[in-house]
Amino acid sequence: MKLQTMTIVILATILSSCAPVLQHSVIPTPSPIDAIAPTLASTSTATTTLGLSPTSTTKATAHPVLETGLPPSSTITPNATQAAQQEDIKNVIQAYFEIRYQLLSVSPPADIQQDVFGKLVSSRDDAKDFLTTETAKLAVERKWYELNKLRYAKYEYSLKYTDISFDATAQMATVSLHEYFEIICEKTMDNNSQNPSACAIGELTHEIVLHNENNQWKIISDTYWDSWWRQFRKPGLSTNEILQNINAKMQQLEAMPSPTP
Repeated sequence: MKLQTMTIVILATILSSCAPVLQHSVIPTPSPIDAIAPTLASTSTATTTLGLSPTSTTKATAHPVLETGLPPSSTITPNATQAAQQEDIKNVIQAYFEIRYQLLSVSPPADIQQDVFGKLVSSRDDAKDFLTTETAKLAVERKWYELNKLRYAKYEYSLKYTDISFDATAQMATVSLHEYFEIICEKTMDNNSQNPSACAIGELTHEIVLHNENNQWKIISDTYWDSWWRQFRKPGLSTNEILQNINAKMQQLEAMPSPTP
């Protein structure tokens, strides 16, 4: 009898201690999506705030700081010989760019169509690949502009030199510069001759290598990446393969009908 009484007391004690636990409401655990959502929201806001807007990019391109010459330096001042060499080099490069723009214009001089860069480019073997490929590329570019009425009716350009370094032993110079340009083409001139809009406004980065030959600086190469060179010059291609790509494009363009007047 005592054992039964003790058992009942123990059972009653256990049930009374469990009752509050059974009465607790269940609180759901936050899902992974709920936990990440605030982080995603803040990340999205930061990206929107820090991203460059199309307007600011357009303004930077349309209104570049146009300069000609080396940036000022507080630590390195070229001596008289180097200063004279820099001026000679810049004169050669200025003439080189003027020929490029004239060649792509509506009425280029007849002489530069026959001998594109004249005596500006070196006759050394290491300059032949550049001269051959660059001349062919410019010919294709001009043909494309002719077919699409995009030859230059008016143009403005400016060169900003960022570095000119010399190798006195090899008599070589390497020039880094930015080319800024604004082009008005035939098409927009035809549409509104009084107030034509620009066909192209932009910037290209060039690295030009020159060699001093009998006290005259001659161009060895000009490396830059416009849409045409990205099309023709692929990694691993030889000069002959690059020329084959250019010639194939020229044949394609020559088969197209000439534009109507």
